Amino acid sequence: MEASRPVRLLGLLAAFALLWAASPGILSDSGVWPLAVLAVAFWARYASASGPWAAGIEFLCAALGWCLVMSWAAKVATQTLWFIGPGHGLYFMAQGWALRTLRRRVPLALATPAAWLLFETLRASLEPPFGVSWMRLGTHLHDTLWISGSARVWGTPGLTLVLAALGGALADLWERQVDGGGKGTRAWPLAIGLLPLAAAIVLARLVPAPATEDGPRVLLVQPGFEQRRKQQSDQSRAMMDEQFDLTREGLVAARTSGTPDPDVVVWAETMLRIPVVSDELALALEHGTRLDPWRGAGLDAAWARRARANEREWIEGLLFGAGGRAPILPLGTVFLSGAEYLRPVGGRVRFQNAALIWTGAGRTRVGPAAKRHLVPGAETMLGLEHLGMVREVILELAGYIPDFLGPVGDDPVLAFSARDGRSYRLGAAVCFDNAFDDVFTDAVRRADVDFHVVVSNEAWFERSQESEQMLAFSRLAALSTGRAVVRATQSGTSIVIGPDGRDVARLVDARGEDEMVRGYLLTSVPVPTASRTPFEASGRANDVAERTPFVRLERLWFALFTVLPVLALLAALRGGGKGGGGKPASKGSKGGGQRLPDEDEG
Repeated sequence: MEASRPVRLLGLLAAFALLWAASPGILSDSGVWPLAVLAVAFWARYASASGPWAAGIEFLCAALGWCLVMSWAAKVATQTLWFIGPGHGLYFMAQGWALRTLRRRVPLALATPAAWLLFETLRASLEPPFGVSWMRLGTHLHDTLWISGSARVWGTPGLTLVLAALGGALADLWERQVDGGGKGTRAWPLAIGLLPLAAAIVLARLVPAPATEDGPRVLLVQPGFEQRRKQQSDQSRAMMDEQFDLTREGLVAARTSGTPDPDVVVWAETMLRIPVVSDELALALEHGTRLDPWRGAGLDAAWARRARANEREWIEGLLFGAGGRAPILPLGTVFLSGAEYLRPVGGRVRFQNAALIWTGAGRTRVGPAAKRHLVPGAETMLGLEHLGMVREVILELAGYIPDFLGPVGDDPVLAFSARDGRSYRLGAAVCFDNAFDDVFTDAVRRADVDFHVVVSNEAWFERSQESEQMLAFSRLAALSTGRAVVRATQSGTSIVIGPDGRDVARLVDARGEDEMVRGYLLTSVPVPTASRTPFEASGRANDVAERTPFVRLERLWFALFTVLPVLALLAALRGGGKGGGGKPASKGSKGGGQRLPDEDEG
């Protein structure tokens, strides 16, 4: 098929408009996955066509489409879309080239999933800003459990295969009916397109979620603060007081209803509104460690000791009742919160966005579990902050210099003991981490965690589709790892999702709203059934719960979804010609890699 510039433009605009409409939070909270299949069919139909300006039109349409899908970013800074759109445009430009190349040898039912999976897998594997694991095609199936249950075997990439194959098969049928007048239509491309769907349905039934039992009881505290208030430093004390009051309110309500006290109270990302400093910071400052010039001055050893004393006052004193004061937390309850953590690294004072646990009446601090994937331009400048000109530009745009530090050998797994003496391990993720597979799968492989906790701040994005998209990522993380996901947000959706992908409990207000609301949620977290003994006694050597096939085979799937398409591309490039799924290249072609005169791809 050859497409003129206007036809290609309209067809691809339709494809990315459908992909946007299919996303969670647009037409429905869960998204509309059949629209995603239709979007892929439009993309395969028009991106596979030869003709002028193919690459440029693909770039433009994908850039516009992804600006729509991630339009919530404009609520923070419209400038971010200048990078989000073109970045995805480049990926889809390459993806379109791969589709046209593969199409010379195989039908769209095969070429479409191969091209899509190759570049989506690369995009999801590279660290931002070179890639971003946001709204992969398979994400649209997150709430369709009779299909998405197969994520326990092949993760989100496998779900992408399902939708891409369906879309490619639909494009095959479309092309043969329209271009071929219905003549010579063969059933095997459709069978190929339906095969991954059939496999997904079978796998979802054959590989159930791990058996679970009631684990720790958690109290999630969601204050519902607007982001502009959180950014006002003079509001920190008032916000802390309100969170303490809301925590008391939740605990009193639990006791009044006869519900057992929680094992863990959870506050969201950086909702502990005081700096948390490492024990070695004061000594490091005495020996020459300094703030970076763009961070200002005035931070010395005395300040670090005051910060540590302030932490003890708030945590040990007010929360746990040290010094004879009335405690907020019941005896035996531990506290988990997102916080800004300061530590010395290489002679510099570095800042981390982290999750920490306080136990032992607040005297013992576990962590930090630092944010693993930092947001470019918001949390990191990738070292460019050392260039004065770059600092001036970002300071003008953002009002601060983003120079946060990722993990530096820290354990992302936090351990604690519940009120009944049982011990648990949780994998901690912070906000943007929620969109990445490795944060969750690595934790299960590393320490056989019992569940995941995501502390997040989604007040930036108000009532946009960002919250529903993040929720979709969390659901797929629960499915693919076979571990519950606890989401504690400042103003987004606070929820517990079971290992089977179903909601265990969700925080909603009297109107049924779950975003930008104030409240608390007390519930038990389902954990894999296993014998539990104290860590110190057994090291949990005999306490290994079932791991999903995806956790065990994740690297193999990555290899398959990248190496196989690359090999197919090499074969298509070596073979040349225009196969169209087995058709002769063209009249007079000798099949020796010659380029056809109508294959001007821009």
